[in-house]
Amino acid sequence: MMLNNKSLRLQVLSGIAWRGGADIVQHVLQIVFTVILARLLSKGDFGLAAMALLVNRFVTTITNIGFGNAIIQSQTITKGQISAIFFVQLSLNIFLTILVFINADLAASFFDEPQLTLLIKTFSFVIILQSLQFPNILLRKELMFKSFSLLEIMSMVISNSIAIILAIRGFGVWALVWRLIVQRLIFGIFSFYYSEWVPTKPEFKGIKPLFRFGINMLGSNFTYYFAENLVALITGKYLGKDVLGLFNIAYNLAIVPATKIQSIITSVLTPGFSKIQNSIGRFRNNYTKALDLTSLLFIPIMVMLMATSTNLIPIIYGAKWQGAGNMLMFLSLVGIIRGLSHILRSAILAKGKSNIIFISTLTELIPSLPLMYLLMPYYGIYGLILGYAFGAILGWIYTSNRYNKIIELRCGVWSTIKVSVTISLILFLMVYGVNAFGLQILTTLVIQLIMGLVIYIMLVWSFKQDILYNIIIKMKKAKS
Repeated sequence: MMLNNKSLRLQVLSGIAWRGGADIVQHVLQIVFTVILARLLSKGDFGLAAMALLVNRFVTTITNIGFGNAIIQSQTITKGQISAIFFVQLSLNIFLTILVFINADLAASFFDEPQLTLLIKTFSFVIILQSLQFPNILLRKELMFKSFSLLEIMSMVISNSIAIILAIRGFGVWALVWRLIVQRLIFGIFSFYYSEWVPTKPEFKGIKPLFRFGINMLGSNFTYYFAENLVALITGKYLGKDVLGLFNIAYNLAIVPATKIQSIITSVLTPGFSKIQNSIGRFRNNYTKALDLTSLLFIPIMVMLMATSTNLIPIIYGAKWQGAGNMLMFLSLVGIIRGLSHILRSAILAKGKSNIIFISTLTELIPSLPLMYLLMPYYGIYGLILGYAFGAILGWIYTSNRYNKIIELRCGVWSTIKVSVTISLILFLMVYGVNAFGLQILTTLVIQLIMGLVIYIMLVWSFKQDILYNIIIKMKKAKS
């Protein structure tokens, strides 16, 4: 069924509202839960959990053949073909669960941490649980995000509450392990309930194009795993679990929001704009508005995180995590680049160009490796982060260029985000400058947060009055 422009716009805006609202709630709650767990557990506990998760993420990447995006992008797929893809994914997940369980010792020996063996074996069952989330693809395809968003929040709250109880009772790193298992189990079971989907007789005929699209995404996901996790892998291998624990805290604050941006934008805009992918004018206009609004919020928030990082970490997480503050400052810049790249990639996926995503991730990964190798002996974790940032910048340049060609607009990205970048630069200089006064940490942080909010509102009013007027008008209409 073809959607008219107004109907599609309403569905997309509703999807962004639900996904964006749910993401804000989740992120705030996740920070609160992590703060509690960080004060109950040690840096080593977080480091061990991060090592085990790196193995789990790697295998999950292998199982993620891009079927979800293939199903969403296709406008002709049948119910039988969807069921066929589900059974293929389930079979692959079962096989890889067994493979990881049997070879857990090898993964533990890579990090030279014998206690990782049991952790990795336990985490292997998460791979099977991943199969239970398959119905979410169909919810996303039909732009039905309300149930999806509420389910995410519910599973996150329950799993973190259980983790805190286990941490209080002295379970250590296992509190983090069971947090993930419970979350995936609840999320998976209720995915079937809310979607009301059950697999039917599989139909394998005609799914070859979907596999081709998926294989391109597999290559992208595989290289993206290393581009995203290379610093953590090297840190765990050569710098130890304590440093990895510090890095993991900073990473979750700086890079996870960028990943969430990818989740929200890709899950909402890709299925929505796949329906108008052949209308270049509508496609360009809608994506330009989405990029403009998202960057106006996302970039300043990440810049505020960067400017307040050295005060924020010790105040919220405690003095033992202070070393994560400087890491957070540098990683926030990477988070900005990655978040913007993910928005552009959703446009590329909506046009079915999954091969571009694969090349983009290679562009990030390959140049960063030699730079990390050269810098780590001299600068440790910061040398790794610098190499990581360099790769992200190159990937952003390539992705921006391809995006401009797809929307047929030269310098389309820069012309859209230049105001947001200007606002963010002014915001950073003024907020970070408060550190020069040498005030007590808590006092400095409070001044930075209040001043940052006031300056942001003033700058948006100066540069983007039209957006504020539209928001005010819509709020008045909603009340009336």
